[in-house]
Amino acid sequence: MNTETRAPHTATSLATDFADGLRVEILAGSRIPGERIQLDELREKFNISLSPIREGLSRLVAEGLLVPTGQRGYRVAPVSIEEFIDIKTLRLDMELKALRQSILLGDEDWELRLMTAFQRLKNFEKIHLEKQHWLVDEVSQWEERHHAFHDTLIDACGSPILMRFCQMLHGMGDRYRRVFLKAHQPDQNVAQDHQSMYQAALERNVDLASEILRSHIERTGANVLAAMHHDTAESKKGDKQ
Repeated sequence: MNTETRAPHTATSLATDFADGLRVEILAGSRIPGERIQLDELREKFNISLSPIREGLSRLVAEGLLVPTGQRGYRVAPVSIEEFIDIKTLRLDMELKALRQSILLGDEDWELRLMTAFQRLKNFEKIHLEKQHWLVDEVSQWEERHHAFHDTLIDACGSPILMRFCQMLHGMGDRYRRVFLKAHQPDQNVAQDHQSMYQAALERNVDLASEILRSHIERTGANVLAAMHHDTAESKKGDKQ
């Protein structure tokens, strides 16, 4: 009886761990857009059976990171300027709504979580932000702290569904940022944005925090779009030669 009750939990845990691992690879750009997903390679790499692999792949399809192809085949979702603009527009709408609600509804526990998340991010940015290039593990550390800060800003919004959509859009947007800006020096304005958003949120200044977040998303979006247009132009040049 114990085996029967543990089995579903074990299978779900395996699928979750697998999906988390593959998601990191896609968001980091180590799985390039359009790349075919080899099930045998995944089974060997993650050392799990096909059942949790398929469950995990289905989750990533729902998140927009994979697309099904043919019979039980998958590819890393392609990228396009149109999709990125759509992601940015939706993120502005939903994340700004979640931020406003979170600031209005957040209690003392939320303030303490936000203080912790901001301090962890600030500690890292103070040491690393001025570097010309980051190592792979440094990028991963910043991404984890960056996500934690943005998630905490909005996690008192009172709507689990809104939170889930914001997290999904944030991840999809970050995929574009990491793919197209990986060869660029980190944005030097980002630390000040985080500081200003943090202070405005703690002061319950909804309008100021919202305006800072809007500017933050718009500026990063403009940087990504510029890089995408540049890459598209370079690709067309290569095709003509």
